[in-house]
Amino acid sequence: MKRIIRLFKSIRFEYQLLMVFAASLLFCSCEDYLDVSPSSEVKEEELFSDEQGYKDALYGVYQKISENTVYGENLTLGFLDVLAQQYDTRSSGHLFFETSLYQYQDIDVELRIAEIWSNMYTAIAQINFILKDIDDNRSVFSSEQLYNIVKGEALGLRALLHFDLVRMFGSSPVTSSGTSAIPYRDEFSIKNVARLSTDEVLARCEQDLLQSETLLSVYPEMDEIRNPEGELGGADNFLAFRQNRFNYWAVKGLLARLYLYKNDKPNALIYANEVINSGNFRFMTQGEFNTTGEFNDRTFSYEHVFSLNVNELRLTSDDYFRISATNSGSFNEKLIVPEDKVETIYEVSSGYGSDPRYDKLWQYSQSVLMHAKFWQEDIMSPLISNLMPLIRLSEMYYIAAESEPDIPAAVAYLNKVRNARFIPELPTTIDAATLDNEIFKEYRKEFMSEGQLFFYYKRKNSENIIDSQISPITNEEYVLPLPVREIEFGN
Repeated sequence: MKRIIRLFKSIRFEYQLLMVFAASLLFCSCEDYLDVSPSSEVKEEELFSDEQGYKDALYGVYQKISENTVYGENLTLGFLDVLAQQYDTRSSGHLFFETSLYQYQDIDVELRIAEIWSNMYTAIAQINFILKDIDDNRSVFSSEQLYNIVKGEALGLRALLHFDLVRMFGSSPVTSSGTSAIPYRDEFSIKNVARLSTDEVLARCEQDLLQSETLLSVYPEMDEIRNPEGELGGADNFLAFRQNRFNYWAVKGLLARLYLYKNDKPNALIYANEVINSGNFRFMTQGEFNTTGEFNDRTFSYEHVFSLNVNELRLTSDDYFRISATNSGSFNEKLIVPEDKVETIYEVSSGYGSDPRYDKLWQYSQSVLMHAKFWQEDIMSPLISNLMPLIRLSEMYYIAAESEPDIPAAVAYLNKVRNARFIPELPTTIDAATLDNEIFKEYRKEFMSEGQLFFYYKRKNSENIIDSQISPITNEEYVLPLPVREIEFGN
């Protein structure tokens, strides 16, 4: 792209800097999202004087949420999976020791929580800036199609961010008593916004998602998920790589997740099935699992409903999941899972060692077994490099299995995933408790280093998290405290 625009500079949630930005608000360009080059400042009127400005601004949002402070680490392979006790962090010197004990008042943990909050609301501010005058500026778009897609994606992303914020900072619906959780920011404004309850936030998320679904539904053919050429998107490839954008099917997938979270199983089942039956996604094949070299697809990208391109993924993965030859012997900054625990999770002793989630994604690094899902190699196809999955096809099957009232039909959903992972089918005669436990075991296997297991425990209000040193687990552990600065500012 010809115009390169700088990213927002540190907007606090309370929008304290909005008066400065009124004259010149800055975004990250699409080139920056694709890891291309330097930038320059432009004023709001110039930024949104044409379609390209909206495209660049939207790319800036994706860049922001791909950072390590949000989905590049904290909400995926790092902070949230430490809370779910996925790793061995019991050494008192470990980087995540206090996090694993849910010591949210520890200064380092408090700072990490604050950066999650502030960066997610910064991204929401960017989204609201895009949406602020988009209807009035409708004429700058070259087609109604592009207007609908930009607005639809922005609304969907706003719902995604608020949903994950309330899943962290609010009580789960099963324990919610109307207590205030988080603000739902849907305007670009300096005015204070009252915090809403979990149920109220979920309702606002649903509203944004349904509007996003309507806007994007006219163009489902645009979502050729692994289309790298952008034949449908013009010379700038704006509509290429739709798996890395909040596409039409991502909206439906998130609605399925949201409805299950609020225990609306009939709607969860409807939306999960819409993704399953779309024909846009499929499970990996045996031959693809066995591919090496530049097409070694460790994140199973054909199964991504929505994933982000994380520019620093190699650095982050190497920091946490590789052991260098010069390592001093201290693993206090590594995210290691003991070998016997890995074998237990993937049920190796039951003969499930051929499961590619075990067989392909756990590799030795300097004689230490490490999770290799996010390893990046010197030469990798752009179709599979730097991908962080946020919504998977497999999750739609898990949601369907949990939401389907007929047990044999529910088991059939789960067996679809088990077949794709080369492990034996479950008998359709199992009872509901066994089915529920099998779904839980799948979450542990499938979402290792993806941040979803903690939310599973929280949604179920589980009193015990496997390998936690704290028991029982209550809202003291499940609900993150608001950053101190937000409390000081009256939130």
